[in-house]
Amino acid sequence: MNNKNFERIPNILSDIPSLPVVASRILQIIADDTSSLEELKKVISLDQSFSSRLLKIANSPYYRRGRTINDITSATMLIGFNTIKALVFAASLKDICRISNDTDRLLWEHSMGVSIGATVIASDTALVASGEPIIYGLLHDIGKVIITRAMRDKYVEVINIVREQNTSFTEAERKVLGFDHCAVGEYVANLWNLPANLSFVIANHHREDLLETLKDAELKKMMFIVKAADVLCSELQIGMIHTTSLTEDEWNFLKLANPKKRESISEKIEDEYPHYKDFILGQGHSQ
Repeated sequence: MNNKNFERIPNILSDIPSLPVVASRILQIIADDTSSLEELKKVISLDQSFSSRLLKIANSPYYRRGRTINDITSATMLIGFNTIKALVFAASLKDICRISNDTDRLLWEHSMGVSIGATVIASDTALVASGEPIIYGLLHDIGKVIITRAMRDKYVEVINIVREQNTSFTEAERKVLGFDHCAVGEYVANLWNLPANLSFVIANHHREDLLETLKDAELKKMMFIVKAADVLCSELQIGMIHTTSLTEDEWNFLKLANPKKRESISEKIEDEYPHYKDFILGQGHSQ
C-alpha cells in the first residue's frame, strides 16, 4: 500500500459533513429497543417531504392490499417500523452524495439497488429483521462515493481499469490510489460513529474468507445478505456494476442455492427499485 496516498484519507474526508441530524436520530431509535412510532413520527416531521414519499411507497403495488393508505401510522403498519426507519435514514443521506454526473449517479444507484436487494433477501429468507439491511446495503460502498467526491479524475481511472481489465474495484483502487474504498468507508464509519457491525460490513464486504472465519452468527448473516444483494444487482445491471459472485456454499448459507429462488428475488428487486429510488433521492434531486 502507498502510505503517502493512504495518509490522504483524512484530507479526502476533510469536507465531509457530519452525519445528518435525521440519520443520527434514526440510528438512536434503531439502537433503542423501546423506541416508539411517535418518536419516529417526530423525526419524519423534520423533513416535510418524507411523509408524502412514505405514503407513495405504502400505496405501491408491492405493499398495497386493495386499500389506500392515507397516514403515517397506517403506512408504518403496512411497510414495517424497521423498514421505515431505514428508509428515512437513507433519504437523509442524499445531500452527502453529490450527484453531479453519470459516475455519481451510477455509484449511488448501485448502492440503492443493493439496499433494496438486501431488504428483499432478508424478508424472503427470514435470516434477519427486514429494516437494517436497507442501511447496510446503502452504506456498503460509501467509500466509493467519498473517493469520487474528492478525487473524481483519479476515480475515473479506477473505473476504466475495472472495465478494461475486468478486475475488481479494490484491486484497481489500490493500483491507482494506494488504498481502497473499504478503507475509506471504514474511516467514514468511525467518523460518524456508526454501529460496530455496520462498520465491519463496510470494511470487509469484499473479503473471501468470511464464510469460514466470521464467528458472529448475526453479523455473518448480514454480511452475506449484503454480498448476495451486490451480486444480484450487478447481474441486473443496476448502477455501477462490477464482476462479483458467491460460491455454492455461500448461497447455501443464505438458503438461496436454488437458482429459481434467486430469480424470484431478482424480480422483486426490479419491481421495487423505482419506488425506493424515488423515495431515497426525493423530489428535485438531480439524477
